[in-house]
Amino acid sequence: MIIYGSRSKQLVKETSIEKCAHCGNRNMDIYIFQKYAHIFWIPFFPFSKTGVSQCNNCKQVLKQNEMPASLQKETYDILKLKTATPVWMFSGLALLVLLITSMVIDSNKKNERNALLILAPQSGDVFEVRTKDNQYTLFKVDDVQGDTVLFFINDFQTNKSSGLRDIKEKGDNAYAKETYVMARQELKEMFDKGDIVDIDRK
Repeated sequence: MIIYGSRSKQLVKETSIEKCAHCGNRNMDIYIFQKYAHIFWIPFFPFSKTGVSQCNNCKQVLKQNEMPASLQKETYDILKLKTATPVWMFSGLALLVLLITSMVIDSNKKNERNALLILAPQSGDVFEVRTKDNQYTLFKVDDVQGDTVLFFINDFQTNKSSGLRDIKEKGDNAYAKETYVMARQELKEMFDKGDIVDIDRK
């Protein structure tokens, strides 16, 4: 379950000598609030500023569209314009950018590593393979003889690559006993096409 919503944070308070339309007192507090969206209470981005005025005498509170024109133009609008949005309200976006950047870097490193492993397969390597009907299974290298790679194919398939973790947990008994043969170049072509999505080498 994702908890999300919006909140407001008071940014500034300023006192004005503007006359209160209700009681005539010349002591008005102006408040500026920043609204922001949050996910799990982490601020993601600000989206609007708003404010109110409050008379220190009669305590009448007026929203922006209820304020006298003189109070709005001479005090409220100017205060709102010069009040900066806090940087911390972009925290969620910053974390999201860092997460995406980290994932891209990790993915690039994995691809570079796998590009080297596919050129020199070893006994025990486990290839995560996407089949022609868009299922996923495992090939386990049994032996390498020159340019020929001998491997076992797992008896199980899954329709999502994330399901391969469960197949791996079934252990060696989940592989067929029959040995299949493929040239190194064929494996390299499968990798280049994206049919070998990952290589696990202990």
